Order: sequence, then structure tokens, then C-alpha cells
Amino acid sequence: MHKILILLLIILPIKLFAVGVEIIADVNGEPISNLDIEKRINLINSLFGPQNGKELKFQILRQLIDEIIIINEAKRLNIKSNDEELNNAVTLFLTQSFKIKNDEVDQHIQKHNIDLGILKKQIKCQLLWNKIIETRIVPFISISDKEVTYAKEQIEKSYYLITFQEFIILDQEDKNAYSMAEDLLKKLRNSNNDFIPESPIKARKVTVNLSQLKGNLKGILERSETGSIVGPVSFSEGYSIIKVIDKVQLDHTLLESTLKLKQIVVKDSEGLLDNFKKQKVTCSNFDKLADNLKLPNAKELEIKMRNLNPDLQALFSKIGINEIVEFRENSTARLMMLCDIKSNAADIEAIKREIYQQKIMIQSNLLLDDMRKNTAISYRYS
Repeated sequence: MHKILILLLIILPIKLFAVGVEIIADVNGEPISNLDIEKRINLINSLFGPQNGKELKFQILRQLIDEIIIINEAKRLNIKSNDEELNNAVTLFLTQSFKIKNDEVDQHIQKHNIDLGILKKQIKCQLLWNKIIETRIVPFISISDKEVTYAKEQIEKSYYLITFQEFIILDQEDKNAYSMAEDLLKKLRNSNNDFIPESPIKARKVTVNLSQLKGNLKGILERSETGSIVGPVSFSEGYSIIKVIDKVQLDHTLLESTLKLKQIVVKDSEGLLDNFKKQKVTCSNFDKLADNLKLPNAKELEIKMRNLNPDLQALFSKIGINEIVEFRENSTARLMMLCDIKSNAADIEAIKREIYQQKIMIQSNLLLDDMRKNTAISYRYS
């Protein structure tokens, strides 16, 4: 037994030496080593799978520095967390993150070899930070009626959905791209809607939410009316011509509404839409007509208008209850019947909560930045 103990004492220093512990940073006299970073990486790997990249090590180092700063501030304010709330927070994190039950937590920790000590240290620091926020920030947060009114107005602003075609002419060694763009512009203005450009000109058709665009394209589309043809527009690889096909105004009430639909997905929809319309289809007889035509069973859907893609938003903004539309995607077509629209008006309390959370986030970031500035941090290894 004594021989085994002596052997362990001999081997242990050799293994520790082989690790090559290096001090990476110093925070108010408290060191952070490469071993601390490796332990945190191992924790992340055990929780979420293998992670790579130098950026991860830098993020972990920044996190470890912040944790020391937060712990020191908690000590200064005499803020503490007890074992019960820490254990509850760890359980909540694991159950919510990995969709497991409370009685499965221990098994999950063992199965994935999770370093519970390191995880607890990280979560304890978050608990302390929350309490610091409650002490130093929350009592001073206030929300005025003016702020709520402004936020409500911003939320309820109308959105514009714009469908446009963009014809792209790339720079080429043997051809003048600008001349090709000008020639294309003349052809588009003098042709009908069925104009198809020849190679090497590329074309795309897309529907976008104007509020989500930036830069030159947003400015062009804002100024253009339906049917406008604009160009040549210069970009890094050549020129483009833009033709505005449709411009739809979508108000906030409709955008936040929930649509109740009936839908059939088919591969061959030739004449189906006209057939349904001729038979005066409604939501009440939709299933029966689909069955008579030997079509797949109709599915009922409830979906928020905001969650639809811009093409579907534009499509449904133009129809009413008991109207049917067709939407094609590659080789399939969706026949969709609008059965109901449930309005979801702007919730004042929800707006207040959003403003409250934003203020806390901003002020907590400012507080942490201020705490960093008042901390002696030195880096010893890069």
C-alpha cells in the first residue's frame, strides 16, 4: 500500500508538469490559466458537442475575466447565492436546454461526462450578476407614456412588400457591360411583360420586405412605383436593371394577424384553381370538392401572417375570407383557402415589457463596461 502511494506521489508532479500550465491573464491579482480555459472548453464540448476555433478561446477568456469582475463586485455589495437556488438554477438550465425531466438530470450529467463543478461556477456567477442588476439597475428603470406611444407607433408602421425583377450584367473582358445594360434597359422599356433576356444576362424575381433592406437597393425601391424600370445600377461585379412588378402596403394589424387556412399540395395543378373557382368553393365545401376531384386530403393550418415568406404575405394581403389562391414552388403547387383572420392588436403591456427588457440590457452592458474599466487586467500570453 505504501509503495502504491509513493508511486502516485512520483507520477502526479510529472503529469502536472506535462500539462504546461501557463498564466494567460491576471484580474486584480487573480490569475487565469490555459488550464482554466481548457476546462471551460471541455464543459462546452460535453454540453453541446465538439467546438473549434481560436475565437472560442478568446470568448472564454473574456467570460472568465468578467466572472472574476462580477464575483468581486458581488463581494463588495455583500451579495450572495445559496446552495438551493444554485442547484435549482442548474437543474432548470439542463432540463430546458436538453428537454429532459428533473429525474433525468443526474443520468444526463454522467452520460455526457459534464463537469458539474465548472458548470455550477458559471451558473453561480450568472445568479450573482442577476442580483447585481436587481440592486444597481432595476430600481432606477422607469418607462414614460411617451416612450410607450413612440414604440407603439413604430410597431404599427406600415410595411411595404415589393416584388421586382433584377437583370444582372457582369463585367466581361471582351464586352462593355455598361453598354449591354443600357441596351437591355431600352429593350425592357419597349417590350411587353414576357421579355426574356439572353445569356450572359442573368435574371431573378424576388419579393422582399422593404424595411429589411439596406443600401442603394432600398433607396431605389422606395422611390419606384409599380411598373418602373430603373438602371443601369452599378455594383462591384457589374450592372443591373431593376423592374418593379408589384408594391403592396401591409399594415401592422394584418401583419400580426393569425390566418386560418385550408391547404392541398399537388404536383399537377393545371386548371385546378379555375375548377375550384367555377364550383364556387368555400371553406365549408373545400374538403368535399377536393375529395370529388380525388385530390389529397386538405390540411387545416393556423399561422401568423408575420411568419409567412414575403411572397405569401403579398398574396394573402390581396384576398378575403373564402377566397382561394395558388402558390407554386418548383414542381409542386399549393392551393390555399383563407378561412379566417384573427386580429392581434398591439399589447401595451407587452410593449412595456419589451422596453423594460431593452433598458435593462443596455444599462447592464454599460455597468459591466464600467466595471471592466475600473479593474486591473493584464495579459501575459497571447
